[in-house]
Amino acid sequence: MSIRNEPRTLSVDEIPGPERTLAYGFTSDKDTWHCYLHGANIHVLVYRRSTNSTVSHLARPTWNVAELAPDKRVYPESVDAGFARLLLERGQDLPYTQFDEKRYARFAELTFHGAVYDPATATLFQADPYA
Repeated sequence: MSIRNEPRTLSVDEIPGPERTLAYGFTSDKDTWHCYLHGANIHVLVYRRSTNSTVSHLARPTWNVAELAPDKRVYPESVDAGFARLLLERGQDLPYTQFDEKRYARFAELTFHGAVYDPATATLFQADPYA
């Protein structure tokens, strides 16, 4: 008997609570990477802060956990603890950079720690608070 290895997934239904940033960081191309909960989907948005332009945006209710981590780093102060725990339970670690107490103090109370994509206009509709 053969056992097929299914991809490890995470569903929006498993993430309780309000809309918010789940993880925020950057890619190896130096683009900003923002994973967030909005509406009925988990969104992964990659954008260039310098030009306020979208590199890519995907939104869906269920993801392979390997797609929910950037290829470079996340800021630990901008990672939802419950989200990180769910990823770890499924074998996916987040690549953290160093914790920054000042950054944490400035952004801890924000709903979104980065820009958010508006599919109706194909634009970023919230200014990036890190800019």
